[in-house]
Amino acid sequence: MRFTPIAADGSVNVSKGNPLTEAAWLAGSLVLILVLLYVILGFVAGWAAMRLPVGAEVWLGNVVSAGYQGKSNEFLQEHLDQLLHALPHDSPLHSYTFKIYFDETDKVNAFALPGGGIVVLAGLLNVVESENELDMVLAHELGHFYHRDHLQTMGRSLLLAVGSRVLPGDRASDLVTWIGTKLERKYSQKQEAAADAWGLDLLNHRYGHVAGALDFFDHLPDREKDRFAYFLATHPDPEERIRSLQKLIRQKGYAVGKTVPINRKIVE
Repeated sequence: MRFTPIAADGSVNVSKGNPLTEAAWLAGSLVLILVLLYVILGFVAGWAAMRLPVGAEVWLGNVVSAGYQGKSNEFLQEHLDQLLHALPHDSPLHSYTFKIYFDETDKVNAFALPGGGIVVLAGLLNVVESENELDMVLAHELGHFYHRDHLQTMGRSLLLAVGSRVLPGDRASDLVTWIGTKLERKYSQKQEAAADAWGLDLLNHRYGHVAGALDFFDHLPDREKDRFAYFLATHPDPEERIRSLQKLIRQKGYAVGKTVPINRKIVE
């Protein structure tokens, strides 16, 4: 039998499918893989964070905050100690030695440092109007320690950094970072909501009521920010936080008593 070759018609190397459709499938598959990678890494980071000994966390906190210069404040420390005294006897937070740092920065904020440090900025003390409101802020920060949020965040960031280096190509690394940042914002909002709920319970244990629990969110300077802006932020919308706390107060039947006005002369 004689072989008769057939000339190619020029379409041998051309895909029969739509190239835009194929590109969309490839991009979607890559994004799905990266999202799954983030979820898996987040689970690993959370698992490790909840099992890290407090001593190791204290060491890590000393390393992270070695360059931080803050000063002690007797009034703030006393309030923190009273909240710690209101904790159940079996609370894991009793394993920490908590210390308050006062920072002169004129910004309305407070944050937790790994190992037991809580930083209160001067701007926050300028807006709080009651000791109950201040205690809600401190209880919220203790909630982050209870859930070990700072460790989980550090762990996920480290694992994502490693993951972005492992994947080939600069574009893949940039995509991992971009997706991780977007997902981390939503996760951070969940952490904040959980710390709010935990802080509400502690405030009730401390006073026997939850007066002042919502006041701080009313005093935030950017409360009127556009709702869409909070969709991209690490903190939830203050209005949504207020509604969530009001719902918890009703569900748990917490009483709302009277607040104790803050004495700014004592604070200073």
